[in-house]
Amino acid sequence: MDDTKILKLKDIIERLHEGEPADSVKVDFEKEFGTIAAEELASAERALMESGQITVDQVMKLCDVHAAVFGDSIDAIHASLKVDQTPGHPAFVFIKENEGLLSFLDGPFTNAVNGYHAAKDAASKTELLIALQDLTKLDRHYARKENLFFPYMEKAGLTAPPKVMWGVDDEIRDLWKLLITTLEESQTVLEDQLAQLEEQVRSMIHKENNILMPMLEGVMDKDAWLTVARDSAEIGYAFNGGIEGASPSDATSWYRWNATISGKLDDQALRQGEGEIVLPSGHMSLEELTWMLNTLPGDITFVGSDDRVRFFSEGADRIFPRTRTVIGREVAHCHPPKSLAAVEALVADFKAGRKERESFWIQRGDKFILIRYFAVRNDKGEYLGVLESSEEISALRALEGEKRLSD
Repeated sequence: MDDTKILKLKDIIERLHEGEPADSVKVDFEKEFGTIAAEELASAERALMESGQITVDQVMKLCDVHAAVFGDSIDAIHASLKVDQTPGHPAFVFIKENEGLLSFLDGPFTNAVNGYHAAKDAASKTELLIALQDLTKLDRHYARKENLFFPYMEKAGLTAPPKVMWGVDDEIRDLWKLLITTLEESQTVLEDQLAQLEEQVRSMIHKENNILMPMLEGVMDKDAWLTVARDSAEIGYAFNGGIEGASPSDATSWYRWNATISGKLDDQALRQGEGEIVLPSGHMSLEELTWMLNTLPGDITFVGSDDRVRFFSEGADRIFPRTRTVIGREVAHCHPPKSLAAVEALVADFKAGRKERESFWIQRGDKFILIRYFAVRNDKGEYLGVLESSEEISALRALEGEKRLSD
């Protein structure tokens, strides 16, 4: 898109930001542009943010307005940018999950909400709590998007849409957590909070189907889709039960068939090389090193001095999801917008030598998770990167007395 078009789009988005009614902006937009590709809209928003005229938070607030103003034009071009419709294909599964989600919202979720509004008794509260807990399975759908799709968009220069969408995902997560906690504490849930949650979830479905998917078509090739298919099971699926062509077995079958015919089904030979790795304090084979790291308690992730993810362990019981698409990704893009400033400040302290380590801990149900960060330096004190270690330590906290090897 040429600079003149970008400037005109910037003007329209700025008018929205200044509070002009969406209906009047939409009329001018259609006169000026007719139809526009999702990528062009993303370029204009990115130009605004990179120039400092609009922040990520401001774009998040405009997200639904953007969908209303630009939706028709994006839908018009969507016909020529159809995602792969082959059963089992990652894009097919992703869209079908949204269909399953809509069925859940229109059925069990709506019934539970209406029942709660009508009765507000113990039974209706329980039904609503169950529905909200079922909705949290959507976290897997969002996590696949954030960990598998977004890295390819960022590599192609589409950095603004992932930031905005991830921010909205987190708003949805925070809202359902608030509602669940409120019900668990036997307090009253406000009707407008339930309505806001449902509205945001439905709006995200529209954005994923009509904005995200056309963008992915332009940045992902066959190898990229194979990588996504391979790593999707690591995170999991949601709302795809009973949908033909969208089950986990369908996804696995698609991957195995396409990886086999392309000669990329199994990379074990690469990961289990026969050569020895010689270290200052010993030596081992690549296979031994790989599985030693994967056997460590908890998870480790290494981010290099260039702020890009270089390695993560692949233990059987990961605490936080990681997929191989994260390798080479900027660490700033691996965190939701609300925690980005804290991450950048910590890395800056490590680089400047102001800190050598930092620890955080969170409670997740009956699990107590310790997250530690260490500055990695060589014998000259030069900064090489950051090591992140995450471990579930509830059992360790409960230890008392002694247990010796001789016992």
